[in-house]
Amino acid sequence: MSENHSNGPMRWDEHARGGAGGWVSASEDGAGPPDGAGPDPAPDPGRSRRTVPGKYVLVMVGGGLAIAAVVLVVTQAVRSPPPDASHTPSPSGSSRALTGSTADPGPSGSPTVTAEAQATAVNGLLERSESDRRQVVDAVNAIEACASDEAVAAAGESLDEAAVRRDELVAGLAALDVSALGSGAGATAGLRTGWQHSADADRAFADWADDAQGCSPGSVPRTASYRKGVRSSELATGAKEEFLSLWKPIAERYGLPERDTAEL
Repeated sequence: MSENHSNGPMRWDEHARGGAGGWVSASEDGAGPPDGAGPDPAPDPGRSRRTVPGKYVLVMVGGGLAIAAVVLVVTQAVRSPPPDASHTPSPSGSSRALTGSTADPGPSGSPTVTAEAQATAVNGLLERSESDRRQVVDAVNAIEACASDEAVAAAGESLDEAAVRRDELVAGLAALDVSALGSGAGATAGLRTGWQHSADADRAFADWADDAQGCSPGSVPRTASYRKGVRSSELATGAKEEFLSLWKPIAERYGLPERDTAEL
Protein backbone atom coordinates (compact mmCIF):
# COMPACT_ATOMS: atom_id res chain seq x y z
CA MET A 1 0.00 0.00 0.00
CA SER A 2 1.06 3.56 -0.63
CA GLU A 3 -0.06 4.94 2.76
CA ASN A 4 2.72 5.62 5.38
CA HIS A 5 2.15 3.77 8.67
CA SER A 6 5.12 5.28 10.52
CA ASN A 7 3.18 8.09 12.10
CA GLY A 8 1.42 5.96 14.66
CA PRO A 9 -1.30 3.41 14.87
CA MET A 10 -3.58 3.26 11.92
CA ARG A 11 -7.17 2.02 11.44
CA TRP A 12 -9.40 1.36 8.54
CA ASP A 13 -12.14 3.95 8.02
CA GLU A 14 -14.83 2.95 5.53
CA HIS A 15 -15.96 6.55 5.19
CA ALA A 16 -12.48 7.91 4.33
CA ARG A 17 -11.56 9.00 0.83
CA GLY A 18 -15.04 10.11 -0.10
CA GLY A 19 -16.67 6.88 1.02
CA ALA A 20 -14.21 4.63 -0.80
CA GLY A 21 -12.54 3.68 2.54
CA GLY A 22 -8.89 3.90 3.62
CA TRP A 23 -6.32 3.75 6.43
CA VAL A 24 -6.33 6.70 8.73
CA SER A 25 -4.36 7.58 11.83
CA ALA A 26 -6.01 6.35 14.97
CA SER A 27 -5.18 9.68 16.57
CA GLU A 28 -7.56 11.48 14.27
CA ASP A 29 -10.57 10.49 16.42
CA GLY A 30 -8.63 9.52 19.60
CA ALA A 31 -9.53 5.84 19.37
CA GLY A 32 -7.42 3.07 18.02
CA PRO A 33 -8.19 -0.43 17.11
CA PRO A 34 -8.95 -2.78 19.97
CA ASP A 35 -6.12 -4.63 21.60
CA GLY A 36 -5.07 -7.72 19.80
CA ALA A 37 -7.18 -6.79 16.87
CA GLY A 38 -5.68 -5.87 13.64
CA PRO A 39 -6.97 -3.38 11.30
CA ASP A 40 -10.48 -3.77 9.89
CA PRO A 41 -10.42 -6.17 6.98
CA ALA A 42 -10.69 -4.76 3.53
CA PRO A 43 -14.23 -4.56 2.27
CA ASP A 44 -15.48 -7.39 0.08
CA PRO A 45 -15.92 -6.02 -3.40
CA GLY A 46 -19.13 -8.04 -3.70
CA ARG A 47 -20.64 -6.34 -0.61
CA SER A 48 -20.28 -2.92 -2.17
CA ARG A 49 -23.40 -3.59 -4.22
CA ARG A 50 -26.67 -2.17 -2.83
CA THR A 51 -29.02 -4.87 -1.51
CA VAL A 52 -32.68 -4.55 -2.70
CA PRO A 53 -35.15 -4.86 0.20
CA GLY A 54 -37.49 -7.89 0.08
CA LYS A 55 -40.69 -5.87 -0.16
CA TYR A 56 -39.48 -4.26 -3.39
CA VAL A 57 -38.74 -7.68 -4.81
CA LEU A 58 -42.35 -8.75 -4.17
CA VAL A 59 -43.66 -5.61 -5.83
CA MET A 60 -41.52 -6.22 -8.90
CA VAL A 61 -42.62 -9.85 -9.18
CA GLY A 62 -46.29 -8.92 -8.80
CA GLY A 63 -45.98 -6.21 -11.44
CA GLY A 64 -44.40 -8.68 -13.83
CA LEU A 65 -47.25 -11.13 -13.37
CA ALA A 66 -49.81 -8.37 -14.00
CA ILE A 67 -48.07 -7.36 -17.22
CA ALA A 68 -47.97 -10.99 -18.35
CA ALA A 69 -51.74 -11.32 -17.73
CA VAL A 70 -52.47 -8.21 -19.79
CA VAL A 71 -50.34 -9.54 -22.64
CA LEU A 72 -52.21 -12.86 -22.54
CA VAL A 73 -55.62 -11.16 -22.68
CA VAL A 74 -54.60 -8.94 -25.59
CA THR A 75 -53.16 -11.91 -27.47
CA GLN A 76 -56.35 -13.91 -26.95
CA ALA A 77 -58.48 -11.01 -28.19
CA VAL A 78 -56.39 -10.67 -31.34
CA ARG A 79 -56.64 -14.39 -32.08
CA SER A 80 -60.42 -14.62 -31.50
CA PRO A 81 -62.41 -14.26 -34.75
CA PRO A 82 -64.88 -11.34 -34.91
CA PRO A 83 -68.57 -12.22 -34.53
CA ASP A 84 -70.45 -13.02 -37.71
CA ALA A 85 -72.16 -9.75 -38.56
CA SER A 86 -74.36 -11.47 -41.13
CA HIS A 87 -76.13 -13.51 -38.45
CA THR A 88 -78.79 -11.50 -36.69
CA PRO A 89 -80.74 -13.48 -34.09
CA SER A 90 -84.45 -13.10 -34.32
CA PRO A 91 -86.23 -11.57 -31.33
CA SER A 92 -87.24 -14.17 -28.79
CA GLY A 93 -90.81 -15.37 -29.14
CA SER A 94 -91.48 -13.43 -32.43
CA SER A 95 -92.35 -16.54 -34.43
CA ARG A 96 -94.54 -17.78 -31.61
CA ALA A 97 -96.43 -14.47 -31.52
CA LEU A 98 -96.95 -14.57 -35.32
CA THR A 99 -98.09 -18.25 -35.14
CA GLY A 100 -100.70 -17.37 -32.45
CA SER A 101 -102.07 -14.33 -34.36
CA THR A 102 -103.56 -16.39 -37.30
CA ALA A 103 -105.79 -19.47 -37.64
CA ASP A 104 -104.04 -22.78 -38.18
CA PRO A 105 -103.84 -23.50 -41.91
CA GLY A 106 -105.85 -26.38 -43.31
CA PRO A 107 -104.60 -28.96 -45.84
CA SER A 108 -104.74 -26.43 -48.69
CA GLY A 109 -102.94 -23.71 -46.72
CA SER A 110 -106.09 -21.65 -46.10
CA PRO A 111 -107.42 -21.04 -42.58
CA THR A 112 -109.54 -23.89 -41.22
CA VAL A 113 -113.31 -23.18 -41.17
CA THR A 114 -114.72 -23.16 -37.64
CA ALA A 115 -117.51 -25.45 -36.46
CA GLU A 116 -119.89 -22.52 -36.11
CA ALA A 117 -119.29 -21.47 -39.73
CA GLN A 118 -119.93 -25.03 -40.90
CA ALA A 119 -123.20 -25.22 -38.97
CA THR A 120 -124.27 -21.87 -40.41
CA ALA A 121 -123.62 -23.14 -43.94
CA VAL A 122 -125.86 -26.17 -43.35
CA ASN A 123 -128.56 -23.91 -41.94
CA GLY A 124 -128.46 -21.84 -45.13
CA LEU A 125 -129.39 -24.92 -47.16
CA LEU A 126 -132.22 -25.69 -44.73
CA GLU A 127 -133.70 -22.24 -45.33
CA ARG A 128 -133.72 -22.85 -49.09
CA SER A 129 -135.39 -26.23 -48.58
CA GLU A 130 -138.10 -24.62 -46.47
CA SER A 131 -139.17 -22.28 -49.28
CA ASP A 132 -139.15 -25.17 -51.79
CA ARG A 133 -141.42 -27.25 -49.54
CA ARG A 134 -144.09 -24.52 -49.49
CA GLN A 135 -144.03 -24.44 -53.28
CA VAL A 136 -144.48 -28.25 -53.42
CA VAL A 137 -147.41 -28.22 -50.96
CA ASP A 138 -149.18 -25.50 -52.97
CA ALA A 139 -148.69 -27.43 -56.22
CA VAL A 140 -150.08 -30.71 -54.81
CA ASN A 141 -153.11 -28.87 -53.41
CA ALA A 142 -153.68 -27.28 -56.83
CA ILE A 143 -153.83 -30.72 -58.48
CA GLU A 144 -156.17 -32.02 -55.77
CA ALA A 145 -158.48 -29.04 -56.32
CA CYS A 146 -158.48 -29.51 -60.09
CA ALA A 147 -159.78 -25.98 -60.68
CA SER A 148 -158.82 -26.22 -64.34
CA ASP A 149 -156.57 -28.08 -66.70
CA GLU A 150 -154.34 -24.98 -66.85
CA ALA A 151 -154.03 -24.86 -63.06
CA VAL A 152 -153.19 -28.58 -62.93
CA ALA A 153 -150.57 -28.22 -65.69
CA ALA A 154 -148.95 -25.23 -63.93
CA ALA A 155 -148.79 -27.26 -60.72
CA GLY A 156 -146.99 -30.07 -62.56
CA GLU A 157 -144.39 -27.63 -63.92
CA SER A 158 -143.84 -26.18 -60.47
CA LEU A 159 -143.22 -29.69 -59.09
CA ASP A 160 -140.62 -30.41 -61.77
CA GLU A 161 -138.82 -27.18 -60.87
CA ALA A 162 -138.90 -28.12 -57.18
CA ALA A 163 -137.31 -31.50 -57.97
CA VAL A 164 -134.42 -29.75 -59.74
CA ARG A 165 -133.84 -27.49 -56.75
CA ARG A 166 -133.86 -30.53 -54.43
CA ASP A 167 -131.08 -32.01 -56.56
CA GLU A 168 -129.12 -28.78 -56.14
CA LEU A 169 -129.54 -28.96 -52.37
CA VAL A 170 -128.19 -32.51 -52.34
CA ALA A 171 -125.14 -31.45 -54.37
CA GLY A 172 -124.56 -28.38 -52.19
CA LEU A 173 -124.78 -30.43 -49.01
CA ALA A 174 -122.29 -32.99 -50.33
CA ALA A 175 -119.79 -30.19 -51.01
CA LEU A 176 -119.92 -28.78 -47.46
CA ASP A 177 -117.12 -29.43 -44.96
CA VAL A 178 -118.68 -30.55 -41.68
CA SER A 179 -115.57 -32.16 -40.17
CA ALA A 180 -115.55 -29.72 -37.22
CA LEU A 181 -119.09 -30.73 -36.18
CA GLY A 182 -119.14 -33.70 -33.83
CA SER A 183 -122.07 -35.46 -35.51
CA GLY A 184 -121.98 -33.42 -38.70
CA ALA A 185 -121.23 -36.30 -41.07
CA GLY A 186 -124.11 -38.48 -39.78
CA ALA A 187 -126.53 -35.57 -39.73
CA THR A 188 -125.83 -34.42 -43.27
CA ALA A 189 -125.97 -38.00 -44.56
CA GLY A 190 -129.54 -38.32 -43.25
CA LEU A 191 -130.51 -34.95 -44.67
CA ARG A 192 -129.06 -35.81 -48.06
CA THR A 193 -131.10 -39.02 -48.19
CA GLY A 194 -134.23 -37.13 -47.16
CA TRP A 195 -133.82 -34.55 -49.92
CA GLN A 196 -133.22 -37.27 -52.50
CA HIS A 197 -136.51 -38.92 -51.53
CA SER A 198 -138.22 -35.53 -51.66
CA ALA A 199 -136.96 -34.98 -55.20
CA ASP A 200 -138.38 -38.39 -56.16
CA ALA A 201 -141.72 -37.40 -54.63
CA ASP A 202 -141.78 -34.09 -56.54
CA ARG A 203 -141.29 -35.84 -59.85
CA ALA A 204 -143.91 -38.47 -59.02
CA PHE A 205 -146.49 -35.78 -58.16
CA ALA A 206 -145.58 -33.94 -61.37
CA ASP A 207 -146.46 -37.13 -63.27
CA TRP A 208 -149.72 -37.27 -61.30
CA ALA A 209 -150.53 -33.79 -62.63
CA ASP A 210 -150.28 -35.22 -66.14
CA ASP A 211 -152.59 -38.08 -65.11
CA ALA A 212 -155.11 -35.59 -63.71
CA GLN A 213 -155.71 -33.71 -66.96
CA GLY A 214 -159.47 -33.57 -67.77
CA CYS A 215 -160.39 -34.12 -64.16
CA SER A 216 -163.25 -32.42 -62.40
CA PRO A 217 -163.16 -30.86 -58.92
CA GLY A 218 -163.38 -33.49 -56.22
CA SER A 219 -162.82 -36.44 -58.62
CA VAL A 220 -159.03 -36.50 -59.23
CA PRO A 221 -157.82 -40.09 -59.79
CA ARG A 222 -155.24 -41.60 -57.39
CA THR A 223 -152.93 -43.08 -59.97
CA ALA A 224 -149.66 -45.04 -59.52
CA SER A 225 -147.76 -41.76 -59.84
CA TYR A 226 -149.70 -40.40 -56.92
CA ARG A 227 -149.00 -43.52 -54.79
CA LYS A 228 -145.30 -43.34 -55.68
CA GLY A 229 -145.20 -39.72 -54.61
CA VAL A 230 -146.78 -40.54 -51.25
CA ARG A 231 -144.35 -43.41 -50.65
CA SER A 232 -141.30 -41.26 -51.49
CA SER A 233 -142.60 -38.52 -49.20
CA GLU A 234 -142.82 -40.99 -46.30
CA LEU A 235 -139.23 -42.15 -46.90
CA ALA A 236 -138.10 -38.52 -47.01
CA THR A 237 -139.82 -37.82 -43.68
CA GLY A 238 -138.11 -40.77 -41.96
CA ALA A 239 -134.64 -39.67 -43.17
CA LYS A 240 -135.28 -36.07 -42.14
CA GLU A 241 -136.31 -37.17 -38.64
CA GLU A 242 -132.94 -38.90 -38.28
CA PHE A 243 -131.24 -35.70 -39.38
CA LEU A 244 -133.17 -33.53 -36.94
CA SER A 245 -132.25 -35.76 -33.97
CA LEU A 246 -128.57 -35.05 -34.69
CA TRP A 247 -129.08 -31.46 -35.77
CA LYS A 248 -130.94 -30.29 -32.66
CA PRO A 249 -127.92 -30.15 -30.29
CA ILE A 250 -125.85 -28.47 -33.02
CA ALA A 251 -128.53 -25.82 -33.60
CA GLU A 252 -128.86 -25.20 -29.85
CA ARG A 253 -125.12 -24.79 -29.43
CA TYR A 254 -124.76 -22.18 -32.17
CA GLY A 255 -128.14 -20.46 -31.77
CA LEU A 256 -129.69 -21.77 -35.00
CA PRO A 257 -133.35 -22.76 -35.64
CA GLU A 258 -134.10 -26.38 -34.73
CA ARG A 259 -136.92 -26.91 -37.27
CA ASP A 260 -139.13 -29.97 -37.81
CA THR A 261 -139.84 -32.35 -40.69
CA ALA A 262 -142.67 -30.18 -41.99
CA GLU A 263 -140.17 -27.41 -42.67
CA LEU A 264 -137.78 -29.66 -44.58
